[in-house]
Amino acid sequence: MNKIEIIDGYDGFERHVTGTYDLDGNNVYEWELDTYDGMTSIYFKDNEELFNLEEYDDCAEIGIKDAIEIYDEILDFVNDNGYDFIGEEFE
Repeated sequence: MNKIEIIDGYDGFERHVTGTYDLDGNNVYEWELDTYDGMTSIYFKDNEELFNLEEYDDCAEIGIKDAIEIYDEILDFVNDNGYDFIGEEFE
């Protein structure tokens, strides 16, 4: 199993991609990436509850450190695998 896997998704202006992230060999989280209006959020799912990787309190609740690095890793992986944000150009 790869560290990051994509399960399903679509690109576009309202991009949505789901997958899994192997945190440490013992903890595998499902994740959801949503882009709307140029803003991208990534959430880990734990028992059907969503934890925003951009929120320190959310990440601390499930013991995630370096969440912004995980966010960047998933976002790069999604972009590198053809699930692009398609929308207006931002400066």
